[in-house]
Amino acid sequence: MKTKTVNLGAKGSFEEKPGALHAMLGIPQGQKIPASDLTPKPGDSPLLRRRKASAKGFRSMAH
Repeated sequence: MKTKTVNLGAKGSFEEKPGALHAMLGIPQGQKIPASDLTPKPGDSPLLRRRKASAKGFRSMAH
């Protein structure tokens, strides 16, 4: 899976893998992820929890 660098200017930068959360949740790539699927569940792995938190942050960004 290809990575994409997101530059936040003075705050730094980070790597993201577009489509990784869709693949982990089993949602097709073109569809929006429902907000109910972005809430952490007890059986989620730490990686899935981080990706869900990032998705919630991306959703609130003005872009």
